[in-house]
Amino acid sequence: MPIDPVATSDPALCTPSAAPSPGPAAEPRVARPARAALPATKFRTPRLRRDTVERAALLARAAAGALDCQVTLVQAPAGFGKTTLLAQLAETLAQRPDCHVAWVTLDSDDGDANRLLAALLSALRQWPLDWPVDVESVLGQVHDDGPAARAALVPVQNALCSYAGERAWLVIDDLHRVTDAAALRLLDLLLDRLPPEIGVLIGSRTEPALSLARWRMRGQLAEVLAQDLQFSLDDAQALLSARGLGNCPADWLNTALARTSGWAAGLQLLAGARAGHDTIGPMPPGAMAIGITAHRHLFEFFASEVLADLPPELRAFVLDCAVLSELSPAMCEAVTGRTDSRAVLEALYRRHLFLSALDDTLPVLRFHDLFLDFLRSELNRQAPERVPTLHARAGQAEPDAQRAVGHWLQAGRWDEALAAMHVSARALLPTGGTALIERWLAQLPPEVRAARPAVAHLQGLCAWSAWNWPLARGCFRQACDRYRTAGEHEAAFDALGMLGACHNGMGDLASARAVLDEVRGQALPPALQVPFDSLQAWSSLANGELGQIGPALTRMAAHVAQAPATRYPNVVDMGYGHLVGLPGTQRPIAQLRALCAPQPDDPREVMVPALDAWLSFWRGDRLAVEPVLRRLQHLQPQMPGALMLAMSTQHLAALHRAALGEHAAALAALRQAHAALASPEAVGQRLGWQRSYLHVQARLHWMAQDTEALGALMPRLRAPRGDHEWPVLDMASAMVQGQYALLRGDPTQALSCLARAVDLHRHRRLPVFLGDARLSLAYAMQEAGDEHRALEWFGQVLAEAVETDTLGPLLMEPAPRLERLWDRWLSSSRRTADEAHAGRAEWLRARWDAWHTGGNEAVRRDALGDLLSEREREVLALLAGGQSNKQIARGLDISPHTVKRHVANILSKLVVDTRTQAAARWLQR
Repeated sequence: MPIDPVATSDPALCTPSAAPSPGPAAEPRVARPARAALPATKFRTPRLRRDTVERAALLARAAAGALDCQVTLVQAPAGFGKTTLLAQLAETLAQRPDCHVAWVTLDSDDGDANRLLAALLSALRQWPLDWPVDVESVLGQVHDDGPAARAALVPVQNALCSYAGERAWLVIDDLHRVTDAAALRLLDLLLDRLPPEIGVLIGSRTEPALSLARWRMRGQLAEVLAQDLQFSLDDAQALLSARGLGNCPADWLNTALARTSGWAAGLQLLAGARAGHDTIGPMPPGAMAIGITAHRHLFEFFASEVLADLPPELRAFVLDCAVLSELSPAMCEAVTGRTDSRAVLEALYRRHLFLSALDDTLPVLRFHDLFLDFLRSELNRQAPERVPTLHARAGQAEPDAQRAVGHWLQAGRWDEALAAMHVSARALLPTGGTALIERWLAQLPPEVRAARPAVAHLQGLCAWSAWNWPLARGCFRQACDRYRTAGEHEAAFDALGMLGACHNGMGDLASARAVLDEVRGQALPPALQVPFDSLQAWSSLANGELGQIGPALTRMAAHVAQAPATRYPNVVDMGYGHLVGLPGTQRPIAQLRALCAPQPDDPREVMVPALDAWLSFWRGDRLAVEPVLRRLQHLQPQMPGALMLAMSTQHLAALHRAALGEHAAALAALRQAHAALASPEAVGQRLGWQRSYLHVQARLHWMAQDTEALGALMPRLRAPRGDHEWPVLDMASAMVQGQYALLRGDPTQALSCLARAVDLHRHRRLPVFLGDARLSLAYAMQEAGDEHRALEWFGQVLAEAVETDTLGPLLMEPAPRLERLWDRWLSSSRRTADEAHAGRAEWLRARWDAWHTGGNEAVRRDALGDLLSEREREVLALLAGGQSNKQIARGLDISPHTVKRHVANILSKLVVDTRTQAAARWLQR
């Protein structure tokens, strides 16, 4: 049933792992990259050339629009100076006090909702924002513009609302590259809900499919169009003078303006092609009407002259480098074989050869789009046989795996392309980037897709990320078979681990066991062994081999320690919480939790608190569990696409509320877990786990002693176990029938059912779902008058609780019944010789009483100082004195933004919602 994807061995194939999952709440995962990074040059404002024409009136008008309106659209065909104006505007706005500007240039890889949002969020990292969740966790929910994606925008909007500066603008250049309707709808929704201090500047060749009409009507849209960007006579004279061509006659310049309709790129080409001539030469057909409709003809005509005017070595350099999207010395050297690439790039930049500088210290340059299109068509015309070779050189040298994929695909080097896709998948899959992987796979020839095992492997990982376990299982089986045929044994084991995870998650326990039999005795490297250790733990639980779970987890922890690359923050936080309470699991789970804790350079994962919350609940540490659970509940509605987070969080919340006696709230929380399980993407989980969650509901009714509600569930709980359900449901069915009989006042029937449940309980347990059958049997015996045996059964459970220092199994019981039984046991134990055991049991009872009575509130108040850092205590003391954030900032000599962050931390740590509540907590001290 359960599945727990962990990391794999081969760095080239280090993707969501092949481990069996943590049951209903498993989360697919991939080996953790340092960060799902995008090329840094996408986020650099292009450098303005020293000879850029200063168009003060146009810039002033654009700046006024950016200040007055939330969205500014700069729309014109290529070559009209959109990017130049945006760069000037960004520089102007960034100079304003307490203002920030972020830049992103979009490209073809940003063409779906997930990748577009990834680019935008990477740009926003530059701003001082308080993120309620890590951006990777947000991206993991975005595959289209559906409900999960729209909900994932909530933490983004909350982060933008935390901006404490005066104004900020996000510049999105080349939006015309995004044509996916879902991506544009998601962007539209984000822009429509921006806080007033955040603005967006958009550059596009075409009118984007956004709510422009609505923004115009609201007065929230400023527009700069092609006619606004047309060069005037003064602008043209300034341009030519800056380029050393200031001696052009006025009639020639007027003719050029008429021919080009003020098109900046056309003017530059005409001026460069004039070369001392007093008249303009013949144009290609269609160029006389130059402007929006025919500028490509003029560009190609003069670009050929510009290219022809270059020295042969520079011409060859430019054509070879046309395969690159960005020109850095290292990449140009790799493609051309020249060792003087830096000097050549500097020379090209000085020639005004339609280049913009992304980094003029290296330098890193980018060709103008139309000039790049021309160069590529010219390269294909002159030397088509060289194109694959040039792309192969680029793919070999490109340090960014995602960019390398495109080069290998263009080179027709399918194996290298697939290897780069696997490396890229490490960053893309956990952040929802499956659409990009699928677009790459679609570019492979059909015969390659049909034969390469790596294709099936990637298809399986994409299906796994979309929670489509049936499809994923077929793909992994195919990949495994093909890897073996090709003799790629380690890759075959990688796919085999994922296949075993699918088997186990879907309840095909025999097939999961067969996978384990296949790897038994194999000398696998530690990283590759981790998934099979995990599968062994889950398979042992499923098959009732409880004694093997702890050793399997211990081996897993040892292998993770030996192979740190397998460390993934979610490895224990979600699914392994469901192993809490099983024999021998406490120590290895704690070890895994420590090994898999986020490192200082890691982003915080949304799911990180989940295991801590489960462990705190099982220990009965109400003071610890409540703030962590509260944080999880706060995050979960913002990210409904995080299926396992929703199920695990609401499952725990339901048990927690029921243990506090808040039964209506407990059922409301569990309904949310059921809703997550009923979602379309949970089809694989429902096969094996739907009734497990029904048994959680039955546990809530049992804790509330609600006979009617429990009876309504009985037909579904008594039904024979299905092929995809774990054998533990046999125990659960017998137990719930006994509990129902006990509620109906039939102790004889109850004893019969519960005796069978306890017998099965020796091998079939799932404590956080089903509780402990021995306690129900003890109640039945007590009601039947056999108090001696009732106390014996209760003593067994209590002894285990004392030994492991846990209250969890006792918290999952109806408090009045347990209290009566515990009182009788304490009275009896005082007459025994085991005073030490009785003392520890009484101490555990005091903790149980404190849980139910809220007796730890005094501890909570006394521990206030320990919860907060010294600086946070200083901030809270001033806050309680009625000071504002700005006053606190002045008093402590820190920034208002830092104060805001401290206040947010204080509210979270004290589990309060408002500053007033926090101040009251401080004053209560």
